[in-house]
Amino acid sequence: MNIRLRDAEGSSASKADPDLVLAIRNSDAGAFKILYFRYHDPLFRYVWYRTRSPEFAEDTLQEIFTRLWQNRRSLDPGKSVKAYLYRIAHNLLVDNLRKEGLEKSLRAGTRLQSSDAGEEDAELRMDVQSAVDSLPDDIRTAFILNRFQRLKYAEIAEVCGVSIKTVESRIGRALDILRKALLK
Repeated sequence: MNIRLRDAEGSSASKADPDLVLAIRNSDAGAFKILYFRYHDPLFRYVWYRTRSPEFAEDTLQEIFTRLWQNRRSLDPGKSVKAYLYRIAHNLLVDNLRKEGLEKSLRAGTRLQSSDAGEEDAELRMDVQSAVDSLPDDIRTAFILNRFQRLKYAEIAEVCGVSIKTVESRIGRALDILRKALLK
């Protein structure tokens, strides 16, 4: 099965992830390339949010996709490849924290983009950022994956190795904590 990256009009191929996984299992480099470009930017942002290091984020992405290719024969088209990629990213972050002692970077959480919309908007963004930074690690991870990376609860559960109910609880707790912090 050969999946083209671009059709005759030059638009990106729109193959579904399970189709791409089947093609990748058969060593289709074109399908791999499509999947790479589909998930490169969101995975980069996720790693960067957690580490604040663009170099580490790029290195991590190379490792994520190298592992995907190395393990291509064991991929299950019935399971979310997106969750699989985020799980690899999560594990690499945890491994790095253990090796390098970068717990401070994990606790730093995400930084929201500042905007030129005015001082009041910038102040609100800083307040929100501070509140997100203050969330406990497990709650912050679930919140970031859901709100910034747009992962579904089932995908977050797979990434974090917890139940969907636990993810629901963590997101609910995050929202409660943020609401209380921002309504002071």
